[in-house]
Amino acid sequence: MHKRPLSFIFLVLVSMTIACKKPAKPVPTPTPPPPVVEVEDNISFSLDPDPGTTTATALSGIYSFKVTLISKMPSSGISIDITTKTDPAGTLLDSKNVKSTIAANDITTGTLASGALYSVTVAVTSQKTASNSLTKTFKVARK
Repeated sequence: MHKRPLSFIFLVLVSMTIACKKPAKPVPTPTPPPPVVEVEDNISFSLDPDPGTTTATALSGIYSFKVTLISKMPSSGISIDITTKTDPAGTLLDSKNVKSTIAANDITTGTLASGALYSVTVAVTSQKTASNSLTKTFKVARK
């Protein structure tokens, strides 16, 4: 008679072991972090000397000035476009493009004729983001 209760107890223990076993959890697939997006500061620069709204004076055949980036330098650098035109006719005298990764850049115009008035346009643009740009225009006269 001991066989039946012993086999019954064994059967109950096996049933409890199977019933208590937890199902295996699936291993989640790791998701990569999103890419880091660089947000550039808006381009801001100054001219030295800064003629403001007055007409600058060139004492020789060229006019020299400095373009200094005030905002943080974009990771890929900047492009500086300088256009010199006669004023008021608008005839192109000189056009330059300077690519740079430094904040202060020395610039010169083309050869200016004595007694003439010119309009100089300086456009600084991020080399990575073409829409991140600032343009300034000033007048220069050669004495």
